[in-house]
Amino acid sequence: MPGAAALIASVRRLATPDLPRFLVRKISETPLSEYRAWVRTLPIEPDDVLYESFAGNGMLDSPEALFRALLADPEQQHRKHVWVLDEPRRHRGTTDEFSADRRVRFVRRGSRAYHRALATAGLLINNATFPAEFGKRPGQTYLNTWHGTPLKRMGYDERQGASGAGNVLRNFMMADYLLSSSSFMSRTMYEQAYRLANVAPGKIIEGGFPRTDRQVLDEAGRGEVTRRLQARGVSVEPGERVVLYAPTWKGESFHRPLDETRELADRVRRLTAHLPAGHRVLLKVHQQVSDLAATQPSLLGLLVPNDVPTNEVLAITDVLVTDYSSIFFDFLATGRPIVFFTPDAARYDDHRGLYLDQKELPGPQVVDVEDLSVVINAVGTGQLPDPQVSHLGAYAAARSRFAAHEDGAVTQRVLDVVVRGRSDSVEVRAIAGDGRPTMLIYLGGMMSNGITTSALNLLRNLDHEAFDVSVVYDASIVPERVANAALIDSRVRQFVRTSGFNPAKVNWLTRRRLFAGEADRIRPSHRLAFEGLLASEWQRTVGAAHFDQVIDFSGYSPLWANLVVGAPAGSRAIWLHNDLLADQLREVGGRHPHRRNLAGVFATYRRFDRLVSVSAALRDINARHLGQWAPAECFVAARNTVDADRVLTSAAAPLPDEPARLRRMLPTAPPDGRHERRGEGEQHGCAHGFTFVSVGRLSPEKNHARLIDAFAPVHAEHPETQLVIIGDGPLRDALQHQIAERGLGESVLLAGMVSNPWSIMARCDCFVLSSDYEGQPMVILEARTLGLPVLTTAFESVSSAVSPQDGLIVSRSVAALADGLRAALAGQVPTPPFDANRYNAETIEELVEALGSRV
Repeated sequence: MPGAAALIASVRRLATPDLPRFLVRKISETPLSEYRAWVRTLPIEPDDVLYESFAGNGMLDSPEALFRALLADPEQQHRKHVWVLDEPRRHRGTTDEFSADRRVRFVRRGSRAYHRALATAGLLINNATFPAEFGKRPGQTYLNTWHGTPLKRMGYDERQGASGAGNVLRNFMMADYLLSSSSFMSRTMYEQAYRLANVAPGKIIEGGFPRTDRQVLDEAGRGEVTRRLQARGVSVEPGERVVLYAPTWKGESFHRPLDETRELADRVRRLTAHLPAGHRVLLKVHQQVSDLAATQPSLLGLLVPNDVPTNEVLAITDVLVTDYSSIFFDFLATGRPIVFFTPDAARYDDHRGLYLDQKELPGPQVVDVEDLSVVINAVGTGQLPDPQVSHLGAYAAARSRFAAHEDGAVTQRVLDVVVRGRSDSVEVRAIAGDGRPTMLIYLGGMMSNGITTSALNLLRNLDHEAFDVSVVYDASIVPERVANAALIDSRVRQFVRTSGFNPAKVNWLTRRRLFAGEADRIRPSHRLAFEGLLASEWQRTVGAAHFDQVIDFSGYSPLWANLVVGAPAGSRAIWLHNDLLADQLREVGGRHPHRRNLAGVFATYRRFDRLVSVSAALRDINARHLGQWAPAECFVAARNTVDADRVLTSAAAPLPDEPARLRRMLPTAPPDGRHERRGEGEQHGCAHGFTFVSVGRLSPEKNHARLIDAFAPVHAEHPETQLVIIGDGPLRDALQHQIAERGLGESVLLAGMVSNPWSIMARCDCFVLSSDYEGQPMVILEARTLGLPVLTTAFESVSSAVSPQDGLIVSRSVAALADGLRAALAGQVPTPPFDANRYNAETIEELVEALGSRV
C-alpha cells in the first residue's frame, strides 16, 4: 500500500483548532486500519508459525521451547518461523543467533509486518495475549501457553474483577488450545477465574509447561548455563551454592508496577553479607520490572538478564527464594528447597489474594533477612535443624498436585497434540460445563438512561443458578459509561469490545447502505462479503463460542443488531423499548435522529426469532406499526425488572451538592419510611411546600413543556408548590426559556443529569410523567418503590407500569394534567403498596416465556 507514510504526514499537518487532534489522529490511523483489513483477505500460510512472549519482551518462556523444538525437528523443516519482539534492536543477541537461518525472521510488535504475520500465520503461539485488534481467522490454530500456574488471584477473582480480565478472556475464548500444568490450574484459573466454563470452545492440554524441560540438565548442561551467565556479566562460579531470589511484581496495575529495584538490591546485598562463603545470591525479577532493574548499578553482576531462560537458571539453582511468584511451581520439579520470604504477607494477601493457604506452601516462610539467611544455610542439608524437613509432606503434596507432568518431555507432548495431531501421550480435555443455558446480552451504549437502567436491573434479577449470563458492550473512557459498567452484576461474564469495526474503504458503501436499511441496493456478493466481516468482528469480540441465546437489549444500533443476528446461537432476540416507529419519525430541532439507524435495525427483524417489547400494550403497538418487517408471532412481551434494593438504599443518601437550589427546595432527610407520605384524601400542608418531580430525557416525546404549562396555573393557585425535573437533553434551553416566560424561575428547577435521582425523588411528594409515548418507563416503577403517588398521562403503553388502581392516569392535555396536579395536592392519587419482589418474579417468568424453550 504505497504512499501511506506521506499520507500520515500530510494528515498530521492538518491539526488546527477547527480540526481537533483526536480527529486528526483517527484520520492518520486510517492507513494502518486499511492495511489490517487488507491483510485479513490474504490466504492463510499453514506452514508459518508466529511466536509471541510477554508482548514481545524477548524470545522467552514456553513459546521459545516450542520454537527450538520445531526448528530442530527433521519432520518440520518446511516451516517458517516469525518471532515478535517489542524492538528487535533491543534483542540483538537473539536476532544475531538466527541471522543466518532463512526460516526465522523477526517483526516488531505493532508494525505492518506484525499485523500481516498475525493475520496469515497458520499457527499462533503466545504465552500472554495478542492485542485488542487481533481476531483469529478460519484456518488458524491458536495455542495459548500462558506463563505459569497461578498463586495470586487472577481474572474475576481479583479485586477489579471484570475490568482487568477483558483482553485475557477474549484471547482465551479464541484459543484452540490452552496449556495447563495441572487440574488445579485448569479449574482455578481457566474455568473459574476467567469464567471459561460453559462457553469457551477450546481444549485444555493438561500436561505441563514446555519451558520446564530446560530445568532437566546434566552436569554438562548446567556448566553451559553457568558459562552463559558469566558471559553476560553475572558473578557465579561452578561449585557455588546458588540462591536465586525471584520476587513477583508489586503495585496496583500490571502495566504500571512499582519500582522496587533499589530495595531489592539492598535486600540481596544484606542477604549475601549474612550467608557464609560458598553461597551466591542472584536476583531474577519479573518481566514487568526487568527494564527497571537493568538500570540499577548496584545489581551489576547479581541480576539475571531477562533473555536468559528462567528455567535454565532454575536448573543450576540450589535454593529458590520467592514471595508470591508462580516460579516456585516450576521449581517443584527439581525437588530442591524453596523458601518463602514474605514480609508483607498479610497486606499482600488482603490486597491481591492467594489461591493457597500459607500452610499449603511447600517450604518455610520468613519475614526478616537475617532469619532468611539462617534458613537458607540450613535447608536441604537433611540434618536438624533443617526447616525443609518439617515441610517434606507439603512439598511432596505440592509436587504431585502442581508439577506432576514436568519431566523434561513436555515440549514434545504438546507438539504431538498441536502439530502432529496425536493426543495419546497427554490429557486433552474440553472445558467443563455445568449444563446451565448460556445467554449473551448486548447492553447498549451504557449511557445513563432507561435502557441501561433496565439492563442493569435485569442482570441483578436473573437467576444466575439457572442461567449462565454474559454481556457485551463497547469500551469507553467516558466517566458516565465507565461508572455504569461498574454496576454490572459481579456474577456476569463481561466481553468488552475494543478497537472498533474498521472494514476496508471498499466496504464503506455496503456498510452505509446495510445500516440504513437499504439492503436491496447492495450486490449479493458484496452483502455476503460484508456478512463475513461482521462474523469476524463478532469472533474478535467474544471468540468462537456458541450461546443458547443472544440478545440485543438496546435495539437502536444497526451495527449491533447485525452482529447479534448473525451470531452463532440457538436463538436470537432483540428488545423494543419504545414505540419504535414513532421514535423513527420523531423530529428534534429539525432533524430525525433515529431515522437512518432504526431503518437499519428494522431490516434485521426478519432474522430474529423474538422481538421483545417491554409490555404487552407496547408489543401490540409495535406489531401493528412494524408488521412489514416481521411476522406477528415474533412479537412478544416481557416487562422490565426493578432493582428495589438499590433504589431504597440510594434514596437514603444525601442530596447532591449540585444544583445548590435543591437543598433550599427539599428537606435534608427523606421521610422515615413510606408511612410519612400523605394518604389518600389527606390535604397538602407541609413546611417545605409540595414538590412534584419528573425524571426523563429533555426530548420531545417526554413533553416536559406540557408539564410546565400545566404546573403554571396550579402554582398560581398554590404558591408553595414546586417542580423538579431531573434529566438533560436537546430541549434544555427551550424549556429554560419557557420557565422564564411563565415566571416560574423560583419554583421550577431543571436539575440536570444526576447519578442518584432517587435521593431527590424520595424527598418529593408526587411523581409526574407527561410523555406522549413510552415503552415501560422505569421511573414509574422506581417511584412506586419509593412509595410516591404517581400521576401520568395516558400514553398507549401506560398500563405496563401503572393501573388506575395504582396511580392517577389523565389524558394528554394541559388542562387534564393540571387537574391531576390539583388531585395530587388534595391527596386523591391512589398509592397502594408496591411489592417489588413479587413484581420481579412475574417479569422473569415473562422473560423466560418470551424467549422460548431454547433459553
